[in-house]
Amino acid sequence: MKLKQIVTVLFVTVFFCTPIRAEQNKKWYEDNRLVAHALGAIEDKKETNSKEAFIHSWENGYKVMEADFSFTSDGILVVRHDFDQDSYYNLEQKVNGSTEMNSSRFSNEKINFRYTPITATQILALLAEYEDVYLITDTKYTDTQKIQKEFTDIVNAAKAMGREDILNRVVVQIYNTEMLDTVKQIYPFTNWIYTLYQTPNPNYDDIATFCANNGIDVVTINYEIVKKENIQKLTAKGIRVYAHTVNRMLDFKMMLEAGCYGIYTDYIKPYDLDIVNMKKTPFWSGRILVNQKEMAVNFNTIMGKDYIRLRDFASVVSDTEAQFEIKYDSKTNTVNIIKGGVYTSIGNEMLLDNSEKYITKKSNYRIAVDGTAVEAQCYTIDGDLYFDIEQLAQILGMTAQKKQDGKGYIVATIT
Repeated sequence: MKLKQIVTVLFVTVFFCTPIRAEQNKKWYEDNRLVAHALGAIEDKKETNSKEAFIHSWENGYKVMEADFSFTSDGILVVRHDFDQDSYYNLEQKVNGSTEMNSSRFSNEKINFRYTPITATQILALLAEYEDVYLITDTKYTDTQKIQKEFTDIVNAAKAMGREDILNRVVVQIYNTEMLDTVKQIYPFTNWIYTLYQTPNPNYDDIATFCANNGIDVVTINYEIVKKENIQKLTAKGIRVYAHTVNRMLDFKMMLEAGCYGIYTDYIKPYDLDIVNMKKTPFWSGRILVNQKEMAVNFNTIMGKDYIRLRDFASVVSDTEAQFEIKYDSKTNTVNIIKGGVYTSIGNEMLLDNSEKYITKKSNYRIAVDGTAVEAQCYTIDGDLYFDIEQLAQILGMTAQKKQDGKGYIVATIT
C-alpha cells in the first residue's frame, strides 16, 4: 500500500473512531422565514395551487409551502382554494352547472389555461419526491365531519403510497381549539399552526396559553391586524408568529419590526431576504481535507445530502492522482469527466447564469466518466452543475466522509 494511502486511511480511522453525534432535528420553521402561499406565485399568477407552482417555488428556494384544500362534488379532496365564482374567475375557468367541479373535470381542466391541478394524493406524491419540503394545510372547514374526512383522506393516501413518513412534514393548521383534538384522533401529527383568520376578536393571552400547553409552536395572523403588543403576548410564551399574506417588502419589514418571525407570501423570494438583513444564500461554508490539505468550499444541502459544485471538486483534487478535467458536448448535452486530465479553472464545460437568485433545478445533463454514462442525481444552481459529494467521490473511485463536526468532508483519493 502506498505511504500516502496509509496516512489517509489512518487519519480517517482516527478522525472517526468516536461515533458522530447526530444533529438534533430542526423544527420546520427554524431556517424558513418565508411560506409560499397557495404553493407560491408562478409567472404573473398567484393562488393557482398547481403542480407547476410547487416545483417553481422549490426551485426558487422555498422549503415550506401552504396549500388550500377543498372537496369536489364527488367527494375527492383536491388542492384548490374553493369553488366560489371568484376562484373560477381568477383561475380563468367557467362555472358549469353546479359550482363545485367533479373530480374528472377538476383533473382534466388546466388552470389559467396552462397549469396542472393536483389532488391531495398528488401533492403527497410531490412531497415524496421533494423530501425537503414541508406542507402547511389550509383546509378551511370547521365542521367536524369534514375535518375528519379531510385528514383521514390525507393520512390514508400517505399510507397507501407506503410513505407514512411524509406526514412528519405535514404542518396542520387549526382554526379553533376544538380542531386540535379532532385531528389528533385521526393521526398523531407533530407539526401544528394556530391560524386566527377565522377567529373574531382573538384573546391573545388565552391563545398563547393554549398553544404553549399543547405544543403548538406557531401562530399565523392577517398582517393587517398585527400589533406589536399582541405579538409580544405570543412570543413571551416562545411562540413564533407568521403574518399573511405579505407581498410588499415594506410590509415585511414592518411585520419583523412588530415581532413577527416570518410571513406567508406569493411573491417575495428567499433570494430577496438580504433586503431585510436575513441570509439569502442556500450555501453553507465548509472545508474539505484532501491528502492532509484543507480547503474552504461552499456546500448546498438538498434533500438531506450535501452537494458541491463540480468545478470546485475538480479544483480541490487537482494536482493529485485523482485529478480530472471536464468537457461538455452540446450536441449530446453530456458532461464528460475525464480522469487524469488537467482541470482549468476557466473552462467551457457549461454556461453559467450568475444571477445570484440561486435557482435550483434538477439537471437534464447526461453524465459520463471517461465516455461511459453513469447514473447521478445532479442539480444546476444558477446554471452551474452540483453533485452529491459522496456520490461524486464514489463514481470517481474515491471516498468522501463527513467530518465529525459536520462542517465539511474528508476525501480519500485512493481506495
